[in-house]
Amino acid sequence: MGVSTSDVKKEIFELVNKYYTLYMKRDLIPGEDFLPYSGAVFDSEELKNLVDVILSGRLVHGKYTLMFEVKFAKYLGVRNAVFVNSGSSANLLAVASLRAQTTPPEYRIKPGDEVITPALTFPTTLNPVLFFGLKPVFLDVDIATLNIKPELLEKAVGERTRVIFIPHTLGNPNDMDVVLEVAQRHNLLVIEDSCDALGSRFGGRLVGSFGVFGTFSFYPAHQITTGEGGMLVTNIDALAFTARSLRDWGRACVMQSCNPLTCGDSECPKSFKFSGVYKYDLPEDYDKRYTYINVGFNLQATEFQAALGVKQIERVEEFCRRRRENFAILRKELEKFEEYFVLPEWHKKSDPCWFAFPITIRDGAPFRRKHILRYLSEKKIDYRLVFAGDITEQPGYHGIEYRVVGGLEATRKAMRDAFFVGVYPGLGPEHMYYIADTIRRFVVETTGK
Repeated sequence: MGVSTSDVKKEIFELVNKYYTLYMKRDLIPGEDFLPYSGAVFDSEELKNLVDVILSGRLVHGKYTLMFEVKFAKYLGVRNAVFVNSGSSANLLAVASLRAQTTPPEYRIKPGDEVITPALTFPTTLNPVLFFGLKPVFLDVDIATLNIKPELLEKAVGERTRVIFIPHTLGNPNDMDVVLEVAQRHNLLVIEDSCDALGSRFGGRLVGSFGVFGTFSFYPAHQITTGEGGMLVTNIDALAFTARSLRDWGRACVMQSCNPLTCGDSECPKSFKFSGVYKYDLPEDYDKRYTYINVGFNLQATEFQAALGVKQIERVEEFCRRRRENFAILRKELEKFEEYFVLPEWHKKSDPCWFAFPITIRDGAPFRRKHILRYLSEKKIDYRLVFAGDITEQPGYHGIEYRVVGGLEATRKAMRDAFFVGVYPGLGPEHMYYIADTIRRFVVETTGK
């Protein structure tokens, strides 16, 4: 009697478990190892899923893609989740869907329409706005939250304003009460860039579920990872259809796989259930997978990415708990130095799943950002600046057309004086206390206090 495939697979998975335990499971030692600000956190379960994809032979749009989309939508409490190859692609797809010809008129925007968004941003939050001929209206941020100042929203609305596109910076939710109130009053569409903020809540509701679209990133720095990858979510079925079409080259068929024997699409001539009525001005045997109803892209993710996501989404609450615990240690330990630093704050209705711990050097401090960053590096602590800072100062954006409401003083302050350190779940309390103590030693050595 031969060996079954299930027996072979079981043996392979046991070896994966052994390999992970022997060679991949290792804790970082503060002061000896370099402490990254972020990184992928996974175990042998994710590795076994990756191996399972290889053994299945189905590398794109298989069972894991469908499972991940369903699990993600259920976790977020939304009707539709569309898996893509990055968070940047999710942002692109969100704006593209509002421009597509298959989108219902009440959600469609046109070139020259305005999009309210912060100037403190990541490039691929802004880039889709520019790619589609829309005009950004930049708002300043609050230096403690690094989100838009909500009191500026009403002032920013003009005759051509159609969209509010807001990132929840570093996992810190915006004041969604004000955002939605202004949007409803002026019939504006809201897109939430939640790439930093999976698991964050405002008023008990997960961010990304408030607007017509929410976007998420699964780059290793974020709350869960698929290596590269992203998700677009919406409660509006018509927008989900358009997004799937655009993701898959703009084609008319958005089904995961094509089997004419089981396909229930009565409008497709390839399906055995074809009604005989063909609706497109093409040869009558042209099936819908080669009928293009939008000018689309290829933004598909792989089964490998989805296989990681299926396990990672099961762990998101655990990851967020550890991020909050790490953040709380730094917040408490650094309060004694608020004379020199602006520490992060958040709305009373918010429960952030923190991407990182931001710190801003106060005006008048006896040191500059570059001094503390050099000190952190010497002590093997990684850091990052707050993305693009003031995007209007970046060389690639000098020629863009935009308007500003309320000045950009805090945005420029953040560009020159803010940075962040890590709280990701690959770090623990011992690492947080080491980071806090390193900052303490820097302050003492610099100020003599």
